[in-house]
Amino acid sequence: MKTPEHTAPAPFACPLPEWGLIHASGADAQAFLHGQLTNDLLHLAADDAQWSGYCSAKGRLYAAFLVWRDGADGFFMAVDRPLIAGLIKRLRMFVLRAKVVLEDVSEAWAVHGLAGAPDAPAALAVVRGDSTLIGLPPVQGVARTLALSPAAVPFASSLPAGSASQWQSLMIRAGEVWITPATQEQFIPQMVNLDAIGGVNFKKGCYPGQEVVARAHYRGAVKRRAYLAHVAAEAKAGDPLFASDMNGQESGLIANAAPAAGGGSDVLAVIQIQSHAQAEVRLGQGDGALLHFAELPYPIPVAA
Repeated sequence: MKTPEHTAPAPFACPLPEWGLIHASGADAQAFLHGQLTNDLLHLAADDAQWSGYCSAKGRLYAAFLVWRDGADGFFMAVDRPLIAGLIKRLRMFVLRAKVVLEDVSEAWAVHGLAGAPDAPAALAVVRGDSTLIGLPPVQGVARTLALSPAAVPFASSLPAGSASQWQSLMIRAGEVWITPATQEQFIPQMVNLDAIGGVNFKKGCYPGQEVVARAHYRGAVKRRAYLAHVAAEAKAGDPLFASDMNGQESGLIANAAPAAGGGSDVLAVIQIQSHAQAEVRLGQGDGALLHFAELPYPIPVAA
């Protein structure tokens, strides 16, 4: 069931306290991360950013990162802050003799989201100055910028003050997944459209879960995808979904949710492709609030 188009977001700036940062440095940092993440780190340009995932051996996402170079030989990885300790512990298990240092640098940096900032960088471009600015694809023509600045230096913006939930709503409307503890190890990358936003490279070498991810891609085995929707109820990540064509069985999960401007919640709903096409989908239980679907800003890839 379709819902009316969202209104264009008003400009705002907000702190993003849930955005944490992992920093990887050392002579082998690039090669190490290339062998662990779903995307190609060997060809990431100095002034570009990219989405990437980190998977279990079963291809399930531990995290989805926004990754960019630090201007030298290291890399920043932005991720949900509560996940960081576990991610660093797991990554360090595979360092062995590689010259790599992995650190949680969240306390050293302040992360802000800017919507509608003038002179915003192009999508996934990195501009360095007093703050590092990373451009993200616009939402309904409104530019989005991630600003990274030293935590000891007060961050100033001429934009009206906003909230982290407003920023989360923009991410949802952009179709960008944000893995949290509630959804860790629930999805392979394609289920949350990480391939659609350039976060999976199917031509690179091996990484944890690569065989599962590649098989799903080349054999058309992706049965679930993430869809943009609105629901007239409070929703949160990890909430179950029920589709009318699944005989009362749980058929998906809310990947991300944020309060909508007009009430209810904007969500990224991971459900069966066939259910999105032909069924009613409801939140929490078979007679729960109905999801009203809207168009994503990108096409969902079809089987290779």
